[in-house]
Amino acid sequence: MASAIASSAPSSDVERALELATVRDPGARATFLAAVRELGRDGQAFTLERLERLIAVEDHFQSLLLTGQLDFVSQPFGASESERDFALNVQRIWVEAANGFQRFLRSRSAWARTPEGAERMFQATGLAVSTIHGLVKWAGFLNEPGRGTPWKQLHALFSLAEADGYARRTFALHASEPAFVTSVESLYIRTLLFEMLNTGALSKVQMEIADGWLAGWSREYSLETQRTPGRDILAVDLASDAGMHVLSRREPGANPRFLRAGAIGRQIEVMKGELRHGRLHSACGAGAVFAIEEHATLLAALEKLQRSMVAGGSRLDERTPFEDREVDVATGIERVMRKLREAPGEPEAPAAPAAAVATMEMIEVSPQGLSVLAADPAIANVMVETPVADPDVQRWRVQDLSAHGYGLLADRAASDAALLHGLVALRNHETGGWIVGSVVRKQPNRGRGEVLVGIEVLGYRPIPVELVPEGPSNVPAIYLPGVDSDGRGDALLLPLGDFRAGSRYALRVGGRRYGVRLNRIIGKGADWISARFEIESKA
Repeated sequence: MASAIASSAPSSDVERALELATVRDPGARATFLAAVRELGRDGQAFTLERLERLIAVEDHFQSLLLTGQLDFVSQPFGASESERDFALNVQRIWVEAANGFQRFLRSRSAWARTPEGAERMFQATGLAVSTIHGLVKWAGFLNEPGRGTPWKQLHALFSLAEADGYARRTFALHASEPAFVTSVESLYIRTLLFEMLNTGALSKVQMEIADGWLAGWSREYSLETQRTPGRDILAVDLASDAGMHVLSRREPGANPRFLRAGAIGRQIEVMKGELRHGRLHSACGAGAVFAIEEHATLLAALEKLQRSMVAGGSRLDERTPFEDREVDVATGIERVMRKLREAPGEPEAPAAPAAAVATMEMIEVSPQGLSVLAADPAIANVMVETPVADPDVQRWRVQDLSAHGYGLLADRAASDAALLHGLVALRNHETGGWIVGSVVRKQPNRGRGEVLVGIEVLGYRPIPVELVPEGPSNVPAIYLPGVDSDGRGDALLLPLGDFRAGSRYALRVGGRRYGVRLNRIIGKGADWISARFEIESKA
């Protein structure tokens, strides 16, 4: 189709765009931008032939982007200027394409009168939603989630399809991906859920995987005009300039639609089974090429969203604000390991890892305390004061506190040292001990030059241990006691490159030696991985 259209296209930019083989070259992106501007601009007749050329150019661009984005997506946030320029160029192309499709829809009476034109109208509406979704996703890739999302345009596109009776009509969105059959409603729901899920906690790889999952899953969801009490948890107001919201926190609005997504629990369970067998899936996009650990981490985030939908509350915890409080922070797994090991001496007889929880008091998390009440002597011995001029430690301001983590404010330079999903340690200023967590979001505050860093707590009483493998070198690790008295929630955290599923180690702590075997991964970050383990022997 692309070659046939190119041969008759009056625009040289269109011809060149359809012959391109990459989007990585700045000149290629400039050609795509010129082509979509030419095909989507006002001032010339909006014909079906011209629309088909715009569809072909957008299809060719997105098919090249699937592979052209892989290097960029695989890199952490804060890439080079050339990579940022690449992302901004992609966003500009999505904006121009979205505007072009919307102009065609405004003039649909001129070209959508025939059955063929009507089919193209369904696809053009879906592509308008999809290109705006591309803008939203690439804002996430730039670590600017939610910034400038054009909700009014998205609501208007869905409203058009709903009013004209084709919101649920299915079609192939792209000729290059004929197996991906969707609808305007499904594409709209995908964007609503993607924006709700991506609050700054996902890596770029996880965003790409989530995009593919939600594209497929949303085909089983719907938006209804009537509310069902006790069942509907999420809604979107078509008269607003906002996305999906939780009904327990806000009224439905002037023109609400209520999300029916009862299939999400089953979809998550099916995905769990597929991942256990090493099978990776994505309805569209490039998510299936990335490591299975990234899929497993994303699945945990989706389970949180699903639980909130079932429970009727926001997936985000209620947070208690703070004023005039600071906390010492060590970033990166090497610094965290070093801080945990700065103990006055090894304890003579610590409790066995599987039974350690029984001797611990309950955790007290309150605005007054930020404290951990520890009774175990093995833990008390590893709680040490940080030197005043410690180069490994920075002091950040505390903004808020929830049951599962902290919101901290840091200047941009300090926050850059903390990797997204990287390991951090927060010093408990009352006990002198450390709390271990992971950076789950980084949201810049451009006005103040600060960054809000969200920390999810992994362990309130981390214990440094050493794993002795069959090889020559020992592996430093952190034992994270769980909250269950039987030890089933206990985990070992170790550097990312040192994990091997099923590996057996001798675990040394406090003069004792335990034979352990690592099994199931339960968490993965930028520089760490945590796993359940079995104790096979004790000496």
